[in-house]
Amino acid sequence: MYSVIVGIGNPLFGDDAIGLEVVKKLKEKNKEKNVDIKLCTAGGLELAEIIADYDLAIIVDAVKGLNGVKEISIDDYKESVANHDISFPSAYRILSKYIKMPKVRIVGIGINNIEIKEEISNETKEKIPVAIKFIKKMLEEENEFVGES
Repeated sequence: MYSVIVGIGNPLFGDDAIGLEVVKKLKEKNKEKNVDIKLCTAGGLELAEIIADYDLAIIVDAVKGLNGVKEISIDDYKESVANHDISFPSAYRILSKYIKMPKVRIVGIGINNIEIKEEISNETKEKIPVAIKFIKKMLEEENEFVGES
């Protein structure tokens, strides 16, 4: 199985960048050749194009108002990044009619605020190890593994 983990966020919007930070930490530990790790500051069609042709895609993104770290369905997913095209769920459904699209699992990391600043709050940073453990569990469920325990 060939998988991709994509961190989503805007590094200029504080806690919104948590998906990017989680994936950067995973990238430091990634030793698997069958798992790609990517960063994305857009949503919608661009995100759908990034994950095309993989067997599994795990998307990691901030979700305003969510408590903790949870899996959310593709139909409930609304990208937190500014998006000037169609939504990711719509783009995914459209592309899946024409090309191979992967199974998608989405890791939502709860945040309280999105504000213009380049730092992630300490409260949100504390969720990074929780999110990494959550992602590793997903990969194990899908018969993959990333990094060391």
